[in-house]
Amino acid sequence: MSDLTEEMTTLRVFQKHVPESSNDLETSIDELSDSTLDTASLPSTSSRDSTPKRSGYLPDPFVIPKFPTDIELRLQRGNEAYYRDGSLLDVPRSIRSDILDTLAEALFQIKTHPTNGECSIVAKALVDKFPCLKEAGSRDGWYAWKYSIHYKMGNFRQQLRIAGSVELSVHKRSASGDSKRPKKAWRSEVNFLPEHPPNKTMEMLEQDRSNLQSEMTKKNVDWKKVDALMDSTFSLRRKEIIKEEPLVKDLQARWSALFTERQIDAEFTRIVSKNLKQSFFHGLDELVPRFLRLYRHRETVKELPAFLASLDADNSNQQKRAVVLLALPHFLKEDPSHFFKICKPNEDTEAIKGMDVGILIVTEDAERPVPKEVVDVVLAVEESVVLRKLKDVPHAFALLMGLLYVLNIQYPKGLRYMFEVIQKVIMKIGENTCSSRVNGVRNKLMSTNM
Repeated sequence: MSDLTEEMTTLRVFQKHVPESSNDLETSIDELSDSTLDTASLPSTSSRDSTPKRSGYLPDPFVIPKFPTDIELRLQRGNEAYYRDGSLLDVPRSIRSDILDTLAEALFQIKTHPTNGECSIVAKALVDKFPCLKEAGSRDGWYAWKYSIHYKMGNFRQQLRIAGSVELSVHKRSASGDSKRPKKAWRSEVNFLPEHPPNKTMEMLEQDRSNLQSEMTKKNVDWKKVDALMDSTFSLRRKEIIKEEPLVKDLQARWSALFTERQIDAEFTRIVSKNLKQSFFHGLDELVPRFLRLYRHRETVKELPAFLASLDADNSNQQKRAVVLLALPHFLKEDPSHFFKICKPNEDTEAIKGMDVGILIVTEDAERPVPKEVVDVVLAVEESVVLRKLKDVPHAFALLMGLLYVLNIQYPKGLRYMFEVIQKVIMKIGENTCSSRVNGVRNKLMSTNM
């Protein structure tokens, strides 16, 4: 070995890529965990190929972006004076406007419509980093900055709307005024109507959609490929759903992958930046004991005892979940008769007639409010079956919430409060904007003196 030169002793290894078999790429829906398939499980795609998405979650403390060099220099000198003698910086209107513009642009990358509380987080972070910007006479030193940021965000959105932002210019209802699909984000959607990927034309996106449909017709579906194509065509799909408002049967024909449990989970994550099943079941399991105690104390609702009695024969966690969800509209004094139905086998076709949105349980035991043995659990939208053979009733509720977001369908009018409780109290999506009725329910749930 001592006679060999350094170059001769260098070992070079060339690794030949071996493609995975199609069987290795298949993923059965049944194998997915109840609380998984979040963004981490989706295939990574190039940032230029995928639709730009916001996180929707503001860090606290907020990271103040870098301002233009001349402003940064002024603020540094202002901080030096503040630490030396406590003097505050006299901010000219032009500089104040530049500061707010920079903050608005950074904030918009996270959330299009930040709440007052989120504007407070940004204002506090600004003053914490640059105490020379504190307001004289203000208790916290950033009160006026908070409202300046709030109004600047409105101006910033208007500028983008004028510039042609698809996401912001679509905020207009249909002429008839009776659309089932709202034209703006109203359920705390983070990526409501995103722009197309920067290197994708409409023709390229349509070709991706066609490839996606072809893949779904195969006997052995390559789910990794489907995931990637669904991610790259997200903006095209949202544009169709929001602007064209197609019927569900037409969506099923063009986007068959969207009506699988796997892709409902993934699409919900794209829209809300939150895991569907994880947020649903984690929130539900935390509140199940409190809901049951609340139901037992509501003696004036005649339907509740029958639901609670079903726990005498089956006290499992799954049964408790089902009781809480099925009894919830009765507790809120809403009528679920057109939303939730129970039928015997071979009667499901007739049962879904007149069902705009709902859950159908197929069982031999159709007399119980919570059937013990279930043959099938079905999701119906626009009198059509969109999903069946679901695991159980709680999973049907979770997937229905996902579908309402994915298809941009309003909550049924007669069950407005039930869905608001599920969204804001159980799943904690937009929980800071509850109606007074739902806020009252939440306060009772959180009360220790139930």
